[in-house]
Amino acid sequence: MVTPSDTIGGPAAGARRGPGPVASPAMALATSDIVEITQLYAAYNLAVDDGDGEAFSACFVADGALVPGGDPIAGHAALAEFARSVPTGLPGIRHISSNVHVGGDGDEATGRCYLMVVIAGAQPQVLMTGRYRDALRRVDGGWRFVRRDFDPDR
Repeated sequence: MVTPSDTIGGPAAGARRGPGPVASPAMALATSDIVEITQLYAAYNLAVDDGDGEAFSACFVADGALVPGGDPIAGHAALAEFARSVPTGLPGIRHISSNVHVGGDGDEATGRCYLMVVIAGAQPQVLMTGRYRDALRRVDGGWRFVRRDFDPDR
C-alpha cells in the first residue's frame, strides 16, 4: 500500500512498497533549485516594472519567449524592448506573482503561478489577473525561462 508520505516527499518518495524491483525515481529539483527559480520569478517582475530591458531579457534563454495571450515576444532584443516599454505606458505598474509552484528534474523544470497586475498609488487599482505556465532550463549554472505563457482571466 502506498501512503501519502511515500509520494509527497517522504523517505520513499516515488518508490513502491513490497517485494520486487523498485524503479529509481527521477532526480527531483533540489531545494536550492526551487529557491533560485522563485528568485527568477521575482527578478522578472522587478525588471519589467522598472523597465530594465537587459535584466528582463536575462531572465530568458537566448531564444526564450513570452507569450502574453497573443503573438510570442521572442529573443533577447524583443524581450528587452518590451520590458522598456511597460512602465512608460503604465506608470506605477506592479506585477505580483503568487502561489508559485515548480517541479522538474535535472536541468529542466516547469512552473506556474498566479499574476496580479496593479497600478500603485494612494488608491491602487487592479489592472488584470491571470496565470503563467512556464518552461525553464538551467543554462550556464543558472535557471532561465524558455517560455512563459500568460493566460489572462476573463
